[in-house]
Amino acid sequence: MIKYLFFLLVGCAQVTSLNLQKHQFGQIPTKIVWIQVAGLSEEHIALLKYSYPSTNIKTNFESALCVGKTWEYNLFKLRPESHEGFLSQLTGKKNIKGTCEDYSIKPIWSYLKNKNYKVGVFETETNSKQSLLAANKCENSKDYLDDLFFWKMTSKIPKKANYFHVGEDTQFKTDRVYYDRSCKTGECYSTYASNVEKTFSTFSKNNKNYLYLVRDFKFAKHLRKNQVAAAKAQLAELNKIIGEFAALAEKSNDFMLLVTSSESHNVSFPRSGNQWQAYEKKGKFLKNKKSQLISPLFVYGARSENFCGIYDQSEILGRIFSG
Repeated sequence: MIKYLFFLLVGCAQVTSLNLQKHQFGQIPTKIVWIQVAGLSEEHIALLKYSYPSTNIKTNFESALCVGKTWEYNLFKLRPESHEGFLSQLTGKKNIKGTCEDYSIKPIWSYLKNKNYKVGVFETETNSKQSLLAANKCENSKDYLDDLFFWKMTSKIPKKANYFHVGEDTQFKTDRVYYDRSCKTGECYSTYASNVEKTFSTFSKNNKNYLYLVRDFKFAKHLRKNQVAAAKAQLAELNKIIGEFAALAEKSNDFMLLVTSSESHNVSFPRSGNQWQAYEKKGKFLKNKKSQLISPLFVYGARSENFCGIYDQSEILGRIFSG
């Protein structure tokens, strides 16, 4: 009898875990932070990992509860461009053409706004196709970004613009685009991480249910131009951002952090030693090949268990809601 009682007590005392970390399964994420990073591959993390004084030091990417892989293709392309892949992720659809028709498909916030979620979007520098603001140029998609908070970090600022700055307290309103004031001179002086932290803290302050979406195309731009030092700096900022949000996910059972990529760049790293130093300084030995057919996904917090495995990138949306 005592023996059976012992096993019963041990069984009840067990803590559920995922990836050897404490985790509660089946939690509904009412606070969602989704970071989309164009060009990112898990091997790029080596740029940070091998610059630390010890390999025992982990990047924040490595603290993910679950790491998944997503197929890139849609109904029209084997290797869609990153902004097309991201739209597939946001809508849960494969029929993304890279035209105005894409903005007639309901994105994630169309479902969340009906559940009283507030939605904010932060974008780094983009071209005209990559930005979600492209929807405003489409005749039948004028309401695509309705009721959203929107911030943009770019040197291309229109003459009549609303601004934000890390040193200012701004009461943000929906249906407006706020541009980083520090970028007015052509070079942004505020950091990527500080801008995300500032806009998120203000946006989330009085909101119980929200989606905060970060879209980063700058990392991929540096990779395409063989700017390894700049790419590493952008990755370090991203790692810092992930660390801040991962800490929130650890404290709250209803917080989910999702980091996804699209059009992941295939990069050949040098062997070691002197070659590695030349690689970081001058981009030497960097070989950009065709983009990969599969991209990484990192998830922290609520509902992380839904994202382990390999699946189409269009399935990401369903996995957020599933369960």
